[in-house]
Amino acid sequence: MDINVSDKVILVTGAGRGIGRSLAVGLAREGARTAVLTRRGEDGDRLAEEIGRLPGAGPVFPVVADVSDEDAVEAAVTRVDRQWGRIDALVHNAGWMPPARPVLDTDLATLRGVLETNLVGSFVVTKHVAPVMIRGGGGRIVYVSSMIGVQANPGLAAYGASKAGVNILSNVVHRELADQGVRTAVLAPGLTDTPGMRASVGKEYIDKVASAYPGGRVGQPEDILALTVFLCSDAAQHISGTLLPVRPVTG
Repeated sequence: MDINVSDKVILVTGAGRGIGRSLAVGLAREGARTAVLTRRGEDGDRLAEEIGRLPGAGPVFPVVADVSDEDAVEAAVTRVDRQWGRIDALVHNAGWMPPARPVLDTDLATLRGVLETNLVGSFVVTKHVAPVMIRGGGGRIVYVSSMIGVQANPGLAAYGASKAGVNILSNVVHRELADQGVRTAVLAPGLTDTPGMRASVGKEYIDKVASAYPGGRVGQPEDILALTVFLCSDAAQHISGTLLPVRPVTG
């Protein structure tokens, strides 16, 4: 079994921090040619410098876009295509988790903002990356979703709805593009320790969830890396359209 991403061109969105940053660094360590997409240029440049100092890491290419801005996404994908001539895998991680708030207290601006970033962003990035993959004979799209998009969580209706939409999008893309060589998968982590998560839920909730997890800790971004590497490799060629929870079974 060849679980190998060396020399593959992998675009990671939301690479500036949290899960996206960890995945970008980890994939580069495995030898991938990693394009890191961030909203702010300084974040991408800083990450590229960090990866460039890692012994044996593959080359890195920073690009800038707000994933809900179609023109910016199209331009960023075009830059990656011109740089390396193909995209073998997309790890779409960019997303926004607002502070937890009941439905009756959630304003429409927040709802629309979450949907624009998480769901519309997933659609837009897919729309512009998939044709590059198809031209090259196929590729893999890994959407980083959430267990909150699978099971209801009070206070996170907007976020959960957006991630549930991403889950369905992945399956639809599989059904539409599998015959053209595009494979999809959704990773649905449980509670994962990132700046966005800590800004959204309180310490009491984090401690409660951690107490039910092995080792008494919530997930770390690095916990998702090995499965992501597998899904981006040729070993995962027969996996598509599926959702993979990445969390302990807690009942």
